[in-house]
Formats: sequence, structure tokens, C-alpha cells
Amino acid sequence: MDKEQFSDLIKQIDLYDSEKYNKVLADLKHNICQNLRIARKLSKIEPDVAAQYLGLEPQSLRRIEAVNDRDEFSTKVFIMAVIFYNQDANFYFKNWEENEKLLNN
Repeated sequence: MDKEQFSDLIKQIDLYDSEKYNKVLADLKHNICQNLRIARKLSKIEPDVAAQYLGLEPQSLRRIEAVNDRDEFSTKVFIMAVIFYNQDANFYFKNWEENEKLLNN
């Protein structure tokens, strides 16, 4: 999902429909978490080193990056990842399945 698609989606949400609103936010957070994993791998930074850079315990980073775990991260972690992993911030909002193809190149 690019910025324009996300913007259109947000504009369509009825903020009083908490179920739909929560689903959009959960999908967005999941997408960003998977892109955090992909960006780390593209930067060739090992998980334990990345966790240290991001001020996290290694287990916390594994949970952020896991496909089927909690998709929770702080703004600080996100900003630090953008800096350390050397990816444009827009990278994290693109469809993670498309970005994952970059790992095979």
C-alpha cells in the first residue's frame, strides 16, 4: 500500500466504526513490522545487532518481525530503523509481500 492508497483508505473510514478502524490500523502495523524485518535483512544487519541499535531486547525484535505475533513498535523504534536500515520511510508503507521479493535479488 503506498501513501496515496493509505490516504484514500483512511478517508473512507467511519471513525465511529471502531471495528473497521482497528482493522485498518492492525493491517498497517502488520505491514510495517514485516517491512522492518525485510529492511533489516536487506541491510545485512543481524537481529541481535539490530536489537541493540534499536534499544530493544532481541526477543522483542523477534516478536516485532514475526509474521504471527504482536505487531507493536514505538515511534522511536520506527525512526531508528529508518535511519539504521537505510531505507526511505516510504519503503515501510509499501506492500511487504512485494518488498520481500527484493530479498531474492
